[in-house]
Amino acid sequence: MAAARASRDACSRSDSERIDHVLITMRRALQQVESVGPVDVPLLERDTTSGVVIERVLANLMDMALEINRHVARASSRQLPGTFAESCVAAVGAGLIDAELAAELLPSGGPHHVLMQLCLDTAPEQVEGVVARALAAFRAFERSATAWAGRLDVA
Repeated sequence: MAAARASRDACSRSDSERIDHVLITMRRALQQVESVGPVDVPLLERDTTSGVVIERVLANLMDMALEINRHVARASSRQLPGTFAESCVAAVGAGLIDAELAAELLPSGGPHHVLMQLCLDTAPEQVEGVVARALAAFRAFERSATAWAGRLDVA
């Protein structure tokens, strides 16, 4: 808790405003994908572009999480992580997310959007699970980042 409070206090107003804007965009992206419903084989066959579009949204969600993590890391440790994995480690250190969520954000098989692309090519029946796990991870990240930024009461 102390690390989270100290790193949150170190964020400048412009960092805080930028994080707020990224969170707004992240919420919209999550809502858009969630509104599609299950990203299953019938959807992928009926709307052949849906898989590519959702894969890009997942990539954008990762980019948004990276941007937030980098702002937090810079404020808390004056370091600027280069990769998404490094940014997740920094976010854990700053108290933004926990190690379990960091692992969910970057599965051992690779980023969610890469896993989705591989499944689109070879195992479309697995896409639904990949997307569901990605949405759960990024939704949890959004809630954690919102709480960290002081926008929610954390019980």
